[in-house]
Amino acid sequence: MESFLEKISEIVWGNYLIIILICVGIFFTILTKFIQIRGFKLAVKETLKNDENIDSEGNLTPFQALCTALSSCIGNGNIVGVATAIASGGPGAIFWMWVSGFLGMATKYSEIILGMIYREKDSKGNYVGGPMYYLSKGLGWKKIALLFSLFMFFQICGGALIQSNAVSLVMRDMFGVKPVISGIIMSIIIFLVVNGGIKRLGKVSEKLIPIMALIYIVGGSFVILKSNISIFNILETILKEAFKGSSIVGGVLGEGMRRAMRYGLARGLYSNEAGEGSAPVLHSTAKNSHPAKQGLLGVIEVFIDTIVMCNFTALIVLSSNVIGKNISPALYVMESFSKVGYNFRYVVGISMILFAFSTILSQWYFGKVTLTYIFDDKKAEYFKYAFLVLAIIGATTSLEIVWLIQDIILGVMILPNLVGIVMLSKDVKYITSDFFRRKDVISDR
Repeated sequence: MESFLEKISEIVWGNYLIIILICVGIFFTILTKFIQIRGFKLAVKETLKNDENIDSEGNLTPFQALCTALSSCIGNGNIVGVATAIASGGPGAIFWMWVSGFLGMATKYSEIILGMIYREKDSKGNYVGGPMYYLSKGLGWKKIALLFSLFMFFQICGGALIQSNAVSLVMRDMFGVKPVISGIIMSIIIFLVVNGGIKRLGKVSEKLIPIMALIYIVGGSFVILKSNISIFNILETILKEAFKGSSIVGGVLGEGMRRAMRYGLARGLYSNEAGEGSAPVLHSTAKNSHPAKQGLLGVIEVFIDTIVMCNFTALIVLSSNVIGKNISPALYVMESFSKVGYNFRYVVGISMILFAFSTILSQWYFGKVTLTYIFDDKKAEYFKYAFLVLAIIGATTSLEIVWLIQDIILGVMILPNLVGIVMLSKDVKYITSDFFRRKDVISDR
């Protein structure tokens, strides 16, 4: 069964899907006239503003929506996934991760705009949105939207199992806590958060995300500073390795460059989730005066996830000379931190727990929105109880097959979202043009 699922996963996540994701990123980069560059300064300003008294309809402040979305995409993939990409594709994979991040900024910006345009209110007056809404309302694809909702629901259930499993493994190996105890503790904390709805989730996320990022970055800085390798030398190695063996022989790229591209692009796209359709679900809850303003926070979201957090892991690994050691790539970062001092590995452990737990919280909301679309918000409310069970099961069960099933579902559900946002690109173009014509935007710039 497992080998069969592995083959299906390889087919679904073949090079064609990465090429499609890259092409969509290029398309929206051109359509928005390089929003990653011309809108970046304004995006930073909007992020730092964090206006809690904004006079617009929505449930969360723009910053809370950003942090909640970041809690979804910043996870252990930023630690383990990056190390694995380097092990498989060499240091050059990081350059192609930068490329995926740059293009992903335009894709995510566009997804969020569509999420804001086509969002609607549930019976309690809370805004809900995402691919299922713009596929249904924007294109009339009601059956595909329903199918997308089902895929997303099962995908987030698998994700919750995996993330809770990651927390329990770290708690067991580092702190000697039994998995069942970890599961119970997680379920209690999860209930305290999700019982307060999306507003409490937003408040928790805006506090948790900066703290967990700071812990990891400060701890990692000690690792980098302690090494004898210059950051400039690391960057030089990344650029050289990115095009290693790039001479064209018979029209085929050199093997070194091909592997670097394959793993760097895949890891970057998997990490920042641009094109998946998850970001518009969360950003659609935001109070904002213009859809493009919230879209710009998607640019920052990808920047923080891929250019900052993933890149930071790369610097930690490449400055520590752990590549090639007879250990699993999943342990590269742990080994790097241990070089500063044995107890310093607890910084990684705490980071992994916080990264995984923040992702679990956002996955509850994804599940709630998909069930709201399929049924209604009253029935979807019961999902918070089932979600607690998922946390306990994930903490106490082996999940190799769940990993494979989740990957397959994720790869399948990306395609209708990508087709949908391209077909609705005229809305993105109009909203972007309208936004940059406004006098208040010009003055802000």
